[in-house]
Amino acid sequence: MVHLALDGHHAALFGIADELRPDAPPLIESLRAAGMRLTLLSGDRRAAAEAVARKLGGMEVIAEVLPEEKDRVIRDLQAGGHQVAMVGDGINDAPALIRADVGIAIGSGTDVSVESADIVLMGDELEKIHLASALSRRTIRTIRQNIGISITYNLIMVPLAMAAKITPLVAAISMPVSSLLVIGNAARIRTLFKKH
Repeated sequence: MVHLALDGHHAALFGIADELRPDAPPLIESLRAAGMRLTLLSGDRRAAAEAVARKLGGMEVIAEVLPEEKDRVIRDLQAGGHQVAMVGDGINDAPALIRADVGIAIGSGTDVSVESADIVLMGDELEKIHLASALSRRTIRTIRQNIGISITYNLIMVPLAMAAKITPLVAAISMPVSSLLVIGNAARIRTLFKKH
C-alpha cells in the first residue's frame, strides 16, 4: 500500500500487486502433474507471497528471505534428501541458483542470475522450464536404455563369437547394427520437441 499526501493531508491510497504472467499457472499445473513438490521462495512479504501462491493453486511459501537465506533454504532442502531445481531471474537469486542441483535462469533476467545458472532459458516462455525437466528425464531414460542395448549385445554376441557359434562376417555385421540401434534410440528424443 502506498499513501499519498498533499499539503500534509492524506489524499490517496494505492494498492500495488504483482501480476501473474499468463503462462505461470499452466506451468505450475504441469510441474505439479509431473509429481514435483513446489515451493515459492521469495524475499517479498509473507502476505504478498501467499497471495501469489493462492493464485497459482497453492504451494508451500517461504517468504521474507534475504539472498543468503535463500541459499540456506536450498541447502536445508538438499540435506533433507531433496533434489532441488531453482528458477530465478534476479541478483538476489544468484546464491540459491548456484547452490541448487539445477539452477534455471530466465534469459531476460539479470546478468548475475544468468551467469549463476546451469540452464538459461533464452526466451521468457515459462513453459520451457517444463520442457527442460522433461528433456532431462527423457535423456537419462535414453542413456539407460542404450546401456542396456549395448550390454545385451555384448552378453549375447561375445560368447557366441568366442564359442565359434557365429561366423566373423555375422559378428562384423552385428556390431554396427547394435550401434545403429543405440543411435536410433537416441534420435527418438526429438519426438519430445514435437509435443512442445
